[in-house]
Amino acid sequence: MKALWLLLLFLLVVPGGSPFVRWVLAQVPSVKPRPGLLDAGRWIGYLERALILALVLAGEPSGVGFVFAGKAIARFSEREQVEYYLLGTFASFTWAVSLSLLGQNLLR
Repeated sequence: MKALWLLLLFLLVVPGGSPFVRWVLAQVPSVKPRPGLLDAGRWIGYLERALILALVLAGEPSGVGFVFAGKAIARFSEREQVEYYLLGTFASFTWAVSLSLLGQNLLR
């Protein structure tokens, strides 16, 4: 039964975070992605949310900071790119950390 809850939590956190991130980004219409970045961004989001979920469930939530630091290495030349990147990152992290902590408490 616990495995079923873990699977449900994984599906809710990892692919389930994409609609939330898209919704947040849509709230700022002046912030637009560059063509070709959407697919890469989606996969990066999946991987970061999966890693956040794994870290929280393993009892290592401080590791989430390392995920964020790794993303901070990215450099952009246009302000719009930076805003899009930061909004997407913060939305993704908010979704993943919140649901991972909730799931961790429910799975105890």
